[in-house]
Amino acid sequence: MRKLLGSTLALGLLLGMAQPAQAGEVTRVATAFEEENRFDFYFGVAYDYNFKRAAILREWNTGGPQDQENRLVKDLVFQQQRHIVTPSLEFGFWHDFSVYAALPIVAYDQSLYAFDQRADNCVFGDDGAFPDTNCVNKDNSTTIRDGILPRNGFDATDTGDPFGQFTGPDTERIFAGPVRRGLDQLHVGLKFGVMSQRRFSHLPNWVIGLEGRFAVGRAMTFTREIETGAPAGNKRVGRRIHELGIWTALSRRYRFLEPFFTAYWRQALRASGSQFQKISDGSQDLVNPQSTAGVTVGAEIVPWERKAKNQKVSILVQGLAALHYGGRGYSEMWQIFADSPALVGKANPAGPGRCDPAAAVAAAQANPGDTDAYLQAASQGGAACVRFSGITDLQDYATFGLNLALNVHMGKYARMMLGTRLRTDTRHFITFTDRGDDKNGNDQVDPDTDEVNPLRRDIIDNVGRRYVVADVLDVYPYLNFLLTF
Repeated sequence: MRKLLGSTLALGLLLGMAQPAQAGEVTRVATAFEEENRFDFYFGVAYDYNFKRAAILREWNTGGPQDQENRLVKDLVFQQQRHIVTPSLEFGFWHDFSVYAALPIVAYDQSLYAFDQRADNCVFGDDGAFPDTNCVNKDNSTTIRDGILPRNGFDATDTGDPFGQFTGPDTERIFAGPVRRGLDQLHVGLKFGVMSQRRFSHLPNWVIGLEGRFAVGRAMTFTREIETGAPAGNKRVGRRIHELGIWTALSRRYRFLEPFFTAYWRQALRASGSQFQKISDGSQDLVNPQSTAGVTVGAEIVPWERKAKNQKVSILVQGLAALHYGGRGYSEMWQIFADSPALVGKANPAGPGRCDPAAAVAAAQANPGDTDAYLQAASQGGAACVRFSGITDLQDYATFGLNLALNVHMGKYARMMLGTRLRTDTRHFITFTDRGDDKNGNDQVDPDTDEVNPLRRDIIDNVGRRYVVADVLDVYPYLNFLLTF
């Protein structure tokens, strides 16, 4: 029998999707029109809690005599909590041939940011790049210094006074994101059992599948202009990303052990209404979100089983690895970047005038939360300045993880899985947008021309100012129920 939940995930979902794939489940396919089994149907509900924490580092070089080379300095600590409920179903429509679907529903999502003060004995210097400085506050944070975030931070949960919640000199928290809820993607797919140990005992189980993840929620955005009301974009979780992919899974049962292997690839594409915009045909290097490829290897250990009554208790041990490559994304810092006056830019780099970030920051300090005011102040010489979306080009990076679970088959019609996934990402740049494209062959990108990448912001994309994510801890406790019919 096939587990819908494991089906929806089959392998690809393991990498950060709503449900965990499971040993015997990754190669289990709902079937139909067989002599002893006319029709398989599965309905499941999964609950996932996600806690993620990461260090936000930054390249820094003051250019002074004591600091002639770039170094990574501490800045912020990112923390996110998510609650996700995922109904899913699968039904067979031919021999070892099934269709499945899952709809992750985000019930709660919030991100918080604090200065990195995790050292045992904090030393705060005037310059966070000094070697003896090991903790960050308002006086040495590079994000505060560059005006990317106001000195007293921002609290998106307080529409009455969002700019005045972190005023203390010793405050640790400096930014609270809004609480978001809603839908992102609908997962649908087809899978086919090429080989079946159930049919031929000397063969392994081999399943191949096609999967599409389609954007169904409206794009999430962020603005600091919330004192007159909570903007709808601040409440959404949709990324407006379509993903099309293929996956395969292999397993074979040996008495009390069932090892398995899965592999997948998903190509990401921007959907209509997304924030992944194509502004320039020639100088913009990347448009679409990052794509993903990955593998999992593991085994299901079965210490107790009563086949006659379809009862089983098993332990799942699984490792995973994935590569995220070739695109842009909502990074851990995107909400701080979004609508920051320090990151204003020209929609058309070849257009008249220039955008002055310093003037924008000054106007924002005088008129907090007024996007129009800082855009007008930034526009010099007739320039058309635009707010920053927060989405950036991301350096390719890898994810590694471990999945541990207890899988209980309570009979023919009910199953339950309780487990935890632990993941981490390799250190990578999250502000990685290139300067543009040299079109006239003079070995440089000429300013104020169409050679300039309109998505680039020098204050975060220049070497010596780029942001880095490191020390990622991603924990996913989950509980899944499945009913089989």
